[in-house]
Amino acid sequence: MRLQIQLSNVFKRVKNSLFLIFLFVGVSSHLNAQTTFKINGLADVEISKGGSSSHYYYNEIDQNHTDLRIGIAQLNLVGQINFGKQWIFNTRLLLERDKGQKFENFVIPQLNIQWLSKDRKVGLTIGSFTNPFGSFNKKQLSIDRNFIGLPLAYSFHNNISDKIGFLEGMGDIEKINIDGSIQWGTSNIYYGGYTTGAMFSWNIKPSKVNWKVALVSGASNLQKRFTSPLNFGVISRLKIQPTYFWEQGISISHGTFFQESEVSPQLTDLKDFTQTIIGLDYKLGFGFFEFSGEVMGVFYKVPEFNGEDYLFVTGSDTRNLNNIAAYLDIKYEPPVLQGSYIVYRIDHLDFGKLDDDNDPTWDNKVLRHSIAIGYHINQHILARISVSTQQVDNKNWDKTQRTLRVVLTAHY
Repeated sequence: MRLQIQLSNVFKRVKNSLFLIFLFVGVSSHLNAQTTFKINGLADVEISKGGSSSHYYYNEIDQNHTDLRIGIAQLNLVGQINFGKQWIFNTRLLLERDKGQKFENFVIPQLNIQWLSKDRKVGLTIGSFTNPFGSFNKKQLSIDRNFIGLPLAYSFHNNISDKIGFLEGMGDIEKINIDGSIQWGTSNIYYGGYTTGAMFSWNIKPSKVNWKVALVSGASNLQKRFTSPLNFGVISRLKIQPTYFWEQGISISHGTFFQESEVSPQLTDLKDFTQTIIGLDYKLGFGFFEFSGEVMGVFYKVPEFNGEDYLFVTGSDTRNLNNIAAYLDIKYEPPVLQGSYIVYRIDHLDFGKLDDDNDPTWDNKVLRHSIAIGYHINQHILARISVSTQQVDNKNWDKTQRTLRVVLTAHY
């Protein structure tokens, strides 16, 4: 009965959202004879198996679904309305598993209006759009990704929470319940890849140099679009393509992310706490090989929380913590089987010291190896299989956080 009610609520939200969007489409089509429409759909069916120590916040496999599992993982409806050549309305409806569990999470991650100049060198986007930081965020649909899983910077949750700040052993050891939910920390960059605000883009030299800057509602690790207090952030990326085989990106993100909670009245100003990221992304192509990846330095200014007393630690204003995240993808496309590829990824999270060189790191270093094979059966069906294994310092999780994932993606 409870599942039926939940699914009923999901489909009601889907129906209402579709109604509003198609109403908007119907009205706009009468306003502009040059209006054109584009709708695409995408569905992922997944088979997965995880090691005994798997957890959604560490390797994207829910701890209660580590055995062999098959089902729909994601449904997408992507729409675009072009009002002539300069105005574009973009939306995406998404129904997916909620944190790797039940297939009931309905969201509208993308909903924006975009203006482009007549020469298409300058643009302005307002609403919810893809976070411009780095190169991975723009790969929001699964057909754009070589791997099934996300890099560690976008999926592994560290010991910093948007409600209690820093706490050693958060989640797996320290079970801190705030506002009715256990705190598991945050990933460096929100895995959803979207943000809300206004973005300016400039093709300084078409196909060679592009710059984007966005004023948004919070730092890149913030999951909610609208928070209390309202957070703020600025994100920018400069993309340079020196030659046809080399693409280079330089990004920066800075913003606030702390949210009100049952313990936040202990703090004076929640906007004192920030996250800053400086990143480099790259893509190099040589023959049948492609090398791509990202390197980012992440810096936090956060309070420290005492899990025993449910109090923030006094005596020191804030913790200044940092980590380095990096991954490298090596992709090979066999010439004998067109539409196929094999790719290897090495992925690493390296956390800094708490105070000085004699202190331990503020979280456990992570090293992950992944291999994926993909094949475009035809223009509408993509099949992928991937395996991964990861090691976490100071944990006895070796060989117990392995994953096997097989996904069949249908898209049109």
